[in-house]
Amino acid sequence: MSSRVSRILSATVILSAVTAAGAGGAGGASQPPITVSELEQRINALVNGERRARSLKPLDLDQDLSKISRANSQDMAKREFFNHVNPDGETPRDRLSRAGYSCPKTTGENIFQNNLYSRVTISGNRKSYDWNSLEQIAGSTVSGWMHSSGHRQNILNRAYRKTGIGAAIGADGQVFLTQVFCG
Repeated sequence: MSSRVSRILSATVILSAVTAAGAGGAGGASQPPITVSELEQRINALVNGERRARSLKPLDLDQDLSKISRANSQDMAKREFFNHVNPDGETPRDRLSRAGYSCPKTTGENIFQNNLYSRVTISGNRKSYDWNSLEQIAGSTVSGWMHSSGHRQNILNRAYRKTGIGAAIGADGQVFLTQVFCG
């Protein structure tokens, strides 16, 4: 494997080590297998768990909204930015409109940047990683959103009925996540 993996990994490909030198984690542990689609589904389950805990209806996971969300996450990973507005000035509503998707009442968006690993240890020219599991990445993402008033408000908004969740992995192991809401 080259020192850098492709800029964005497909939703069906199991993620592999970020660098050949970093193939082993602390104590020789290897990176746990994480698929983008499983990560997206787990985040959706955790978000709906937060809603159910407050007697709110769960959000329906919409595949078209997920494609729009995933494309935004892939764009952030590819162009190395992290913002609700992309470098071309396109907003979340613009992205929905470009995709031909209409929300009758309201829309919202949450984004989050996470990592495949929590720590890198360098010893000479050898790197070892403390890899995050799928559960750790999903859990810390939703926890981060729930501890941010605007993101929390989106998750708990009664007006939203549908959501889409999209993840993308950057070459440096950054995990970009987008959740779009539609009501």
